[in-house]
Amino acid sequence: MRCGVARVLLGLMLLAVLPDGAAMAQCVPPSAAARNPTVHLDVLEPRLVYRHDLDLRGLASFSDTFETAPAEGAILGLTRRNDQVSLRVRADSVSLPDGRICIWAEDIQAMVGDPEMDVYVAANYQVGTCEYNVVLQHENQHVAINRSVLQAYAPRIGAGLREAVHRLFPMITTHREDLQRLPDILIDAIRPVWGSMQRELRERNGTIDTPESYRRTATLCTNWFPPGTRMPSRR
Repeated sequence: MRCGVARVLLGLMLLAVLPDGAAMAQCVPPSAAARNPTVHLDVLEPRLVYRHDLDLRGLASFSDTFETAPAEGAILGLTRRNDQVSLRVRADSVSLPDGRICIWAEDIQAMVGDPEMDVYVAANYQVGTCEYNVVLQHENQHVAINRSVLQAYAPRIGAGLREAVHRLFPMITTHREDLQRLPDILIDAIRPVWGSMQRELRERNGTIDTPESYRRTATLCTNWFPPGTRMPSRR
């Protein structure tokens, strides 16, 4: 499984952000929308794509995964995802007499998750065989973990965005381009909770990829390495 976060520009480096009270005092009164900005968060439900086009060596080529192979063994299946955060920010800005710009956020539309999740079973195992079915069942456990963790963290991500909106705005800057950087600035503000979610994903996926789990799996079927199987090289 793969997890990543949308690339974040360090827009805060370019902003002359004043403490809340100071910025509030220098900015003109905000619009009604800016006085009570809205944050709406959608959690994407990924489309599951079951794949059977890579053998054991092909699956071993993925480096950005939380799933691990046992010692002297191989990854028999793999669930890959690419969690992302995307934001659309509607903001209002007013030029101050000294040339600076006061920015208010009015509406934030956020999406988190992955539109598509690839679920692999090694091509070494024919569909319908004991080996195929056991690996597929295991990967569906990873799918369930991934969904559960994202759903659990979605309220915390939404709360982090709302806190950031109230903490960062109004914002005073000397660069009008910073209006385009607002999504990246807000994404940067939720990095701590995003990092916590990645750690929990790694830990919970790891609970079903233990040596004992692989030993139990090995006893369920008898043809894990059929004739012609090419084992991945050890790294």
